[in-house]
Amino acid sequence: MQNSRRQFYIFDLELAARKGGATVPTMNEIVPVLQGMKNTARIYPLRGQTATMLIGDMAEDAAQQFITLLIRLSDKAAPNSVYSDLVAGHFNEHLKTGNVGSDYGCHVLISTAPEQGLPNIYTCAIERIPGIPFDLVRRLLSKLLNFEYNANPAFYSYPHPAGGVDAQNQPRRDRCCPYVELRGRPSDTLIADINSGRISSISLIKAEPVTPIAGAPYLTKTESELKLGIDHNNLPANLWASLSQALQQNAQTYNTAQVKYRMPNSTRTVTVEIDTNTGAPLSEMYVKSFELTNMFPFLAQSAMQIVLHLRDLAVPQFLANRTI
Repeated sequence: MQNSRRQFYIFDLELAARKGGATVPTMNEIVPVLQGMKNTARIYPLRGQTATMLIGDMAEDAAQQFITLLIRLSDKAAPNSVYSDLVAGHFNEHLKTGNVGSDYGCHVLISTAPEQGLPNIYTCAIERIPGIPFDLVRRLLSKLLNFEYNANPAFYSYPHPAGGVDAQNQPRRDRCCPYVELRGRPSDTLIADINSGRISSISLIKAEPVTPIAGAPYLTKTESELKLGIDHNNLPANLWASLSQALQQNAQTYNTAQVKYRMPNSTRTVTVEIDTNTGAPLSEMYVKSFELTNMFPFLAQSAMQIVLHLRDLAVPQFLANRTI
């Protein structure tokens, strides 16, 4: 991570619910919850209380229908920061004491308008910060919704799927706690490489109940692999679209797939793991991204407020990656 450049990764953010028949709130209904969590500096402790997360800053652009979050992580277990001048022989280690932790700041842009034809899916761009894995962003957002659900009986309710009325003769309502899913969008490079490269193997993977292997009590069965044969003389022109559809049709049995292919005009072979239901790559190197360079003033590891010149450079590319 350099102080003059940043990379943002593109995700599909889904608002979901685990309760059968439940409806989920829209992102516009979620925004006030996130704003309230920011205003009260609601803390999410994690890693055995050695780290804490919160929304450090938040801004909404109603005209262009998106919000910007500055998510901050303070990590007491992170190594002390060190600054040095090797030429002059200077060495300066900054020691952490008490509850002080290394601070990491991550900008997150989320559309408040859903993707066309996908009512619960919103485009999301997340700044890549080594100290804040993408899944921590998802966990924080879900946890804040959980905090609100438990503290506020009015959040979130919807008409009961079975209908009927309550004791006050009002339409019966039910509650559920919404949560956030993040799925990385396949990069254009990945799609082009699969379409124009040469597929060498495809395997479907399914999780299995952990079962001891007879004769070897230290070994257990955890997953099964189904290898697929490939007719290279009968491949479709748009291999990625056809492959994604085939994987999705088998998603109820096999939750992931491993696709091995030789890159076009190269001897290099690559294996990519894919979520069969969504087609999302499970490794960040295959997730769609954009890079911002030559930024000035230079960027620090974190910030107290949204860094405006970083956000303003990211917004046009973020908007270009959504279809609303």
